[in-house]
Amino acid sequence: MSTDSAQTVITVVFSVLIITDIVGNTRVCVVIIKNQGMRTPINFLLVNLAFADIMVALFIAPQFVLIHTFQHPDGVIGTFQCKFLTRRNLMWTGAAASVFSLVAIAFERYFALMHPCDNTGKPTQGKLKVNMLFYF
Repeated sequence: MSTDSAQTVITVVFSVLIITDIVGNTRVCVVIIKNQGMRTPINFLLVNLAFADIMVALFIAPQFVLIHTFQHPDGVIGTFQCKFLTRRNLMWTGAAASVFSLVAIAFERYFALMHPCDNTGKPTQGKLKVNMLFYF
């Protein structure tokens, strides 16, 4: 397989994965936000995780998909694009938010399994706000 055809396959696969990620995680966010009964602290952690995954998908696209279709611009726009998109700073921010959300979900599940009758480990909206501020 030549490098051009391999690059085309990689670009198509990443494009499908990115679109699937964005559509699936957007549906998770919409379902939880629109349904009043699903607005629980653990589901807000899932929304945060879905949003972080969307952020990773959006900002990984320039590395694998857009780099083969567009030229890197010069000037102020090129500098901005280099700092925020090409260096993948925003992608790493989304990845860190994803990890922190998974850790918070793991702690919640641990306390739910190990101390089912105790509310000390149960997340509340106040605790989540403090945790999310701590992460960022």
